[in-house]
Amino acid sequence: MSETGKVTWLFLILYQCVSKATTSQNCPRLAEITFKDIKDAINKIKEIDALTRRITVLEEEVASLKKYVPSVIFHAKVSDGKNPTAKQRLIYDSIIVNKGSAYNPLTGVFTAPVAGTYHFTYSLLGGSQAEDTAVHLMRNEERQSYLHSKLKSEQAQTASMPAILSLNKGDQVSVRLETGNTWSGLGAMNFQGVLLEADEA
Repeated sequence: MSETGKVTWLFLILYQCVSKATTSQNCPRLAEITFKDIKDAINKIKEIDALTRRITVLEEEVASLKKYVPSVIFHAKVSDGKNPTAKQRLIYDSIIVNKGSAYNPLTGVFTAPVAGTYHFTYSLLGGSQAEDTAVHLMRNEERQSYLHSKLKSEQAQTASMPAILSLNKGDQVSVRLETGNTWSGLGAMNFQGVLLEADEA
């Protein structure tokens, strides 16, 4: 008989005897129970209790692991021939990657789907006639960082800037062209972002 079977057998006898009689004379099967049987049953109950607690811990760990964290990665560029001018948000209309669909190519706005730490990169290539060009990375319409190109006419210089931001769910990030104008040929102007780490719920 298995250990579990012995425990079941023991409790069946005790139940029958307690419900009908209280002595081995009135309940002959009570005499079949030994001290070792009782000790083994107690040990088995302790093992079951320990396993139950361990199962509870494992269930909590599994529930924690099942918390869904979306994959948030985007990379967009300004299409060739679209050369934005100052005082407007840059629209990176050509999508290369947009996992999580958090970036909107119609508005140029990235909206954080979860709170967490994000890494962004944006680039600038001033137009050939733009001697003073500046773009700002914006978070909820507040400036976070910027790129500035100051060149003589007919000169060109490309630059990019990384930024790590702690965002709340729903925060919006975009790039704004403040001064000058840009050149977008050959994918020169890009905007990228990735969720590095989501905050614990």
